[in-house]
Amino acid sequence: MKRILLLILLVTSGISARQLGLGIIIGSPTGLSGKYFFGPKSAIEVNAGWSFWRTVGLHLTGDYQFIFPQTFVTEEGKKIEGFDLYAGIGGSFRVKEKENEETEFHIGLRIGGGIEYSFSKFGTFLELYPVVDLVPSTDFDFEGGLGLRFYF
Repeated sequence: MKRILLLILLVTSGISARQLGLGIIIGSPTGLSGKYFFGPKSAIEVNAGWSFWRTVGLHLTGDYQFIFPQTFVTEEGKKIEGFDLYAGIGGSFRVKEKENEETEFHIGLRIGGGIEYSFSKFGTFLELYPVVDLVPSTDFDFEGGLGLRFYF
């Protein structure tokens, strides 16, 4: 038991400020959001919830994000703290219940981005991702939302 507690302490002590964030997203999907920073210029984001667009169903997304931390600067060249733009690429998985009670699975490719504003241990974000559905047929859609995360 002591070894397990020591292992948990070692793993969590390696997580610094604004490295792991958990929160909510409202949009497509609407549910839980998580983000893990690998460094100042890259992160991975996952969202899990429900899609209320067209039909209701389970909706999961995951993206690798390229972060551009020096995007917003003053006229003097000083960085405006807290704002970060990001671009991401990833996937989308949706389960839709059709009117005839059949279940339809959608798998798509997401390429998009957003902006995040961080203050203290909180971050708020707005993102938009165009999606190309590949399964069950080729289709085009938009996903994204507004969210809030708490960073550990």
